[in-house]
Amino acid sequence: MIGDHYRDKWSVPPYQGYLSQAVEGTTTNLFSLITRPEFESLKKEVKEMKALLIKAKIYDEKNNEPNCEMEDKISTLKKMAELMGVSLDEVFK
Repeated sequence: MIGDHYRDKWSVPPYQGYLSQAVEGTTTNLFSLITRPEFESLKKEVKEMKALLIKAKIYDEKNNEPNCEMEDKISTLKKMAELMGVSLDEVFK
């Protein structure tokens, strides 16, 4: 649910444009697409997402919930986190 929320959010404008350009390598400078305040706001969202994903992972492990991660969803989340300088390694191995 958490991953779906952020993937869906980041798949529409304005996120879609600069995420796709930065990920596809059609821009070499993220700051040519967004301002510093926009970057800081997005980085905060990515950190909030990471915290929620960690809590969800702990809950799932404690309650023997099945792994429901989908590779395309994880890919988008990892790409956005990477752009913001945030590692999701402790969430997704």
